[in-house]
Formats: sequence, structure tokens, C-alpha cells
Amino acid sequence: MGPGWHVRTSLAVMVVVLWRWVQAAEVQAGDVQAGAVQAAGVQAGGLQPPEMQAAGVQGGVQDPEMQGGEVQAGGMQDEVQAGELQAGGTEPGGTQPTEVQTEVQDGGVQATEVPTSSVQAEEMQAATAASNATCVAGCACGLVRSLRLQQELYMLNCSFAGLKSFPEALPTDLEALSVRGNAITHVLDSLARLTDLRELDLSGNKIKSIGRGGMFQNLSRLLHLDMAKNTISTIFRDNLMGPRALLHLELANNKINYIEDEALADLTSLLTLDLRQNLLGSLYEEWFHGLRRLHTLDLTHNRIHNIPASVFRALTSLHHLNLSGNRISSVDPRAFSGLTRLQELVLEDNLLASVPTAALQSLPSLASLTVDHNPLNKIKPLDFSHLSAARISVRHMPDLRIVDPKAFYNLVNATTLLLSGNPRLAYVDPLAFMNVDALRDLQLHDNHLRGLQKEIADYLPEGVSLTLYGNPLTCDCNARWLRRMVAQRGNASVVLREPQRLVCHSPPARAHKLLKDLLLMRLDKSCAPTVLNLTQSRVVVGKVGGYQVLECRALGSPSPRLHWLLPDGSIVNSTLNEVRRRFFPPCTLIHYHLRAADEGPYTCVAENECAVARGTVWLSVAGLDIHLFPIRVSSTFITLVWNGTERRAFPSYKIFHTEVDENGTAVGEQRASETSPARKTFTINHLRPDTRYRFCLGNEDASGYWLEISCCVAATEDLQFMLQGISRTSNAAVAAMMGLVLAMTVAVCLLSVVSRRYRQRFYESPDKSGSQGATVPLVHLCRPLMPAS
Repeated sequence: MGPGWHVRTSLAVMVVVLWRWVQAAEVQAGDVQAGAVQAAGVQAGGLQPPEMQAAGVQGGVQDPEMQGGEVQAGGMQDEVQAGELQAGGTEPGGTQPTEVQTEVQDGGVQATEVPTSSVQAEEMQAATAASNATCVAGCACGLVRSLRLQQELYMLNCSFAGLKSFPEALPTDLEALSVRGNAITHVLDSLARLTDLRELDLSGNKIKSIGRGGMFQNLSRLLHLDMAKNTISTIFRDNLMGPRALLHLELANNKINYIEDEALADLTSLLTLDLRQNLLGSLYEEWFHGLRRLHTLDLTHNRIHNIPASVFRALTSLHHLNLSGNRISSVDPRAFSGLTRLQELVLEDNLLASVPTAALQSLPSLASLTVDHNPLNKIKPLDFSHLSAARISVRHMPDLRIVDPKAFYNLVNATTLLLSGNPRLAYVDPLAFMNVDALRDLQLHDNHLRGLQKEIADYLPEGVSLTLYGNPLTCDCNARWLRRMVAQRGNASVVLREPQRLVCHSPPARAHKLLKDLLLMRLDKSCAPTVLNLTQSRVVVGKVGGYQVLECRALGSPSPRLHWLLPDGSIVNSTLNEVRRRFFPPCTLIHYHLRAADEGPYTCVAENECAVARGTVWLSVAGLDIHLFPIRVSSTFITLVWNGTERRAFPSYKIFHTEVDENGTAVGEQRASETSPARKTFTINHLRPDTRYRFCLGNEDASGYWLEISCCVAATEDLQFMLQGISRTSNAAVAAMMGLVLAMTVAVCLLSVVSRRYRQRFYESPDKSGSQGATVPLVHLCRPLMPAS
């Protein structure tokens, strides 16, 4: 199948259509000339029959695909006028309908006449089915309009064809190739020969790697590349070199856990990058070098745990950034620096325990912000302040309980605030929304709100729409202003949407009744305070050395005043000034450096002109299971030991000791000794004989606060005990010395015996010498001559 095959096929179809149009006209004697065809209504730029429009010729302007074949309507008209389209067998006296049979030749399209009564549908089918003659088995070929690129492309479609290997001998004039949904594990390098390729779909296979080198090196016209739903784990620097015109890259649903520095730097035209559902654990600035035109970046459902500073700095054209479904717990204040055009940011479903205010304030073009489903327990003052966003969503927060004063402050562009679907949100401060003059839609439905104080309407812009259904409303004086807004309907300063869904939860006499059905005169203008349960439990557990936050909020009219009562009966309010306890209006108590003595009932007191209401929570302080006690006592030293398993509770411990009297009152100077968590014994020397000491094991934090973990009292022995110890030590030393001498003597003796035994192993016995005896006859023996005397 040669280049431009589809263009020649289109020309053949147009020739057939032209002849059918000529048949419909009144044909006079003589040859059919191009002028006759034009007289029949086919003009360059004039009205055309529907068949020609379907063939791609419109007003003398060629179809984009015909431009690739370098065929123009003007050239077509010249061929007709030159006589390539001829009608034979016509006489001046009449006309003979003929059918045109086309032959595709190298030089163009030639028509021959076939006498027949009409043109059959078989010729049209043959012209369109010819494209499948050289297709890969099980695949389809032809012109297809790309939904992604919105243009017609010559396509080979092998989707879901059961292929286990990449197809070979592909037509080189392909413009689109899809092998989606097969079992291909490797892509052939022959792909590089498809230089006209604009769209490539490799998704839904078993491809493990893209391949090193020039797989895409020659694909300079490629616009869309889809490699989603494979098993790719690594993107190397040379994997994606070549397709500089690429606009869309899809790598979602892979196993990517590593991207080499500047691996995407060659994709200078890229607009969208999809990296969803991979295994990326960190972000690096070098990944995004060269992507200066990137418009959309999707990183949802990875394993990203933090956003470092300036990581997106190279993405100066980025408009949409989606980071949802990760494990992000920290965001650097400079994380989004350089994103001056970012319009949409999604941080949904992460582990953010606080709002990254500083990072958000660095986005001057931000229009939409989503932080749904994060473990925020409170929106603190100025958390959402000085932002350019028009839409802010804080929905489906499982732990959110309180919205503090000025939580949403100075949001000059904000038109929509979504705070719905938070199952524990029990209190929204009347000053929560300040300087939000553009606000038009405030959604507070499906929360745990028992009501809103009427002062909130004073800070909302006129005519703002409010949704409040799906909350357990208390229909007393706190709901009076809401009932009045329902009555005023469109004229109210705050328009309550769907008032027919506002259902009373309490008091019991009004439970399950609709707010709109209550008579306004039956609702009192003032009433006693109602202390809200913000913990969902009457017992909270702290840990020794840790801190505990206690929250108190109340509804009432007039607005109640709040303070705390401690277990010892002392009052804690805004005048408190202690290191271990801090009070933050309206009524937040933070108890630092907890110890066992802090355990007990903490009572929130709310009072106004009508009455006083109380709510009590019990604080239980869990110890560290570490106990200190002495194991050896002398006149001048004491050895201490402690048990317990929480060695890593603190990086180091200190042991303080001081003299105490019989009543346990300190009478001497306190001294400290430091020890590591790995040790469990410590000896304190230089103590005074016959003296009581108090020993305490604890930790001193960075602020200098001392936390006692365990204490004990022990008394040193008197001087007589020390002398007895010396005597016992001397006698023991003598005995030990004598025992040592005796032991050494015995050892020397044993060593001598062993040495002698060892040497005797090399002695030879006379019986083992091997010498033999001889017998000498005595017959020839003579008496020795003796000299004469």
C-alpha cells in the first residue's frame, strides 16, 4: 500500500459520483465536456451535490487529508476537461446511460465505460473495502475521525485483537495506530519508520519498558501518545526523545516509581501529562525541565508524601494541578513558587493536618481550590485568607469540628464556599467569614451543626445563598433568625435554599418538625446557653509528656461567655498566663507537658443573662510504665534501676536527686545526672552517709521544662556500715590473695606434670631399640698373656 493510497481511492469515488450527477442531467448529442458538467451545476466554489461533499470536495477547497496527497479541486476539474472522464456511445439522436469503472494507476484515475442501466453499489463498496486488502490480520484499516485530535486520520486499528506481539510490516503512511487491549510485552523498533504517525495508542498491554534509544526518534509529527495501563516501572532519559510535537502523554495506571532527571525535557510542546495511579513517592524539580508549555499535570493516586520547595518552578504555563489521593502531610511554603498561571489546585484525599496557607497565598491566578477529605480537626484563624480563589471546597472532612473566627478572611474573589458533608462539624463561629464581599453561595448542609448564631448574618454579603439542611438543628432562640429568613424568602439578607428540608432535632417537643412550620412568635428571643459536645466522648486520653487540646463552644442568645474550670477548682480564661497552660479565645485550652497530676474533670462553663450551662470532659493521663527504685545502697552511693519498655519515648533521660527531710520536703540543692535511654541502671556517688534522698527520673525538653516520669526515696547507710564494708572488703581481699597463691601453686605443679608426660612421649625403650645378640664360641679363647713379674 503506497503513500497517498487513500487519496487515490477518494478520487475514484468522486469520479463515480460525478458521472452519476451527469446521468441525472439532460445529455445532448456529442461528447460530455467539463463545461457540460459545470453547466449541470458543478462549479468550483458553487453548490455541490451531497455525494461530493461527503467525498471531501467542498467549494474547491480540499479536505485536510487530501492536502497530504497534494490533490486539489482545481486539478480535478482540469482532468475532467482534458477528457479523462469520457462518455462513449452517445448519438445525437439519444443518450445511452453508462456506468463508469475506475482504474487506479500511477498517473491518476482513468475511467472506462461499461454499458449498464445504472451504477451498482458494488463499485462503492469495492472502493472503500480496498483499504483492508493489505491490513494486518484481525485489524481494520481506513479513514477514521480522531476524537482526540478532531481530524480524519488513516488508521490501523488492532484494538482487542488478541495480539501477543507487536504487528510487523506496518504501512508506512499510517497516521494513527491503536493496539489497545492486547497482551503485547515489547514494542518493535520498526515503529520509528512510521514518520507520518500522529496518534499512537499502546494502552492496556503488558509493556514493561519503553525501550532505550530511538523508538520515537523519527516520530516528529506524533501528537498523542497513550501508554496507560501497562507495567512500566522506569522512565529513562532517552525513552521519550524525538516527538517534540507531542501534545498529550498518558502514562496512567502503570508501576512507575522512578523518573530519570530531564527524562521529559525533549517534549517541549507537551500540554497534558497524566501520571495517575503509579508508585511515585517523591517529586523532583528535574522531572519537569523543558515542559514550559505544560497546561495540565495529573499526579493523583501515587505515594507522594510531601511537596518540596520550587518543585514545579519550570511549569510556568501550568493551569491545572491534581495531587489528590496521595499521602501528602507537609507542603513547603515555597512549594508552588513559579506557578503564576495556575488556576485549579486539587489536594483532596491526603494527610494534611493543617492548611498550607503560605503555599496557597503564592498562587496569584488560583481560581479553584479543593482540599476535601483531609484530617483537619479545625480551621484556624486566617487558614484561608488573602487567596485569589473564587471557589474553595472543604468537604467530607472526617475529623473537622470547628471553624474559628476569620477562618475565611479577605477572600475578595470568593463566590462559592463549600463546607458540606463534614460529619463532626459542630460549630461555625459567627466571625468565620469576614471580608468575603463577593460570596454568593455558602454550603453548610449535611454537617453536625445544631445551629448558627444570628451574628453570622452581619458579616455575610447581602443576598448570599445558604444551604443548612441535613443538620440536627436545635429549634429554640438560636433558630429564630433562621425562621425569619424563611419567612422573608427572596427579600432576606441570607437566602435559605430548600427550606422544606430544614428539620428540627431538638427540643423533644419540636423534634422532627419542619422549621418553616413553626410559628415565629413561639420561638423565644433569648434562651440559656447550650454547651456543644466537640469531642464526641466524655473521656479524652493524654500521654505523660505530651499535650492535650480541650475545646469549648456554646450557642445561646445573647451570646454566652466561656471559661474553663480545672480539676483543682481554678478558673482558666483569657487572663491566663502560664507556661504549661494556654488559653485561646473563644475557649480553647491547650495543656502542655502533661503529668499524672493533671488527670481529672475539666468543666466548660457558658453563661449569659438567662442561665449558666456546663459541660464536663474527663482527662485521663496515661503513664509511660517506667518505674525507678534502688537496688544497692551504701553510705556514699546508691545504685538505681528502672524498668519499662518505652525506651524511645525521649531521646535522653535525666536523674535528679536532692536531700529531703522526714516529710519529703527538699532541704538541699538539686543535682542532675544524664543517661541514655539504652541504659537501665545508674549509680550516684558522693552522697552523704545516713541521709534521705529523693531520686527522680525524667526528661527536660527544649523549652527547659522538666517532666517527672518516676520518683523514689532512699536513705544512705551510716559510717559504721561503711567501716564494716571496708573490714569485710579487707578480709575478703586476704582470703582472695591466699586462694590465688594456692591456685597458682597447683597450676604450676599440674603444668610440670603435663610437660614431663609430653616429653616422655619421645623416649625409646631398650626393648624397642632393635639390636640383636651374638654367640661367640669359646674354644679358641686363650688366657691373656701376662708379663713376667
